[in-house]
Amino acid sequence: MRLMLFFDLPFKTKRERRTYTIFRKYLISKGYIMIQYSVYVKLFANRDAAQNHVKILKRELPKKGQIRIMIVTEKQYARMEVILGGISRQEQVITRDVLTVL
Repeated sequence: MRLMLFFDLPFKTKRERRTYTIFRKYLISKGYIMIQYSVYVKLFANRDAAQNHVKILKRELPKKGQIRIMIVTEKQYARMEVILGGISRQEQVITRDVLTVL
């Protein structure tokens, strides 16, 4: 399963930029990879693990902004189509071999 997290956080004041940076660093520390600006993905062994992580994630949310999540299967994620540009550098690093370890 993949948990996709989409977020838009306010970024005008120094305090808002700091909140954005803290949240982004939190996501990276928890194993998320960035596939686009403000779009992060994390791999889970099954739906229960992803749903449990959502409960933990809700405790770390900033006070302002919009954050959305979507849990998709590997098959659904693999059908994602990149229609302009290419896959991100982080996605290139993660190979099929890494995914089969889980």
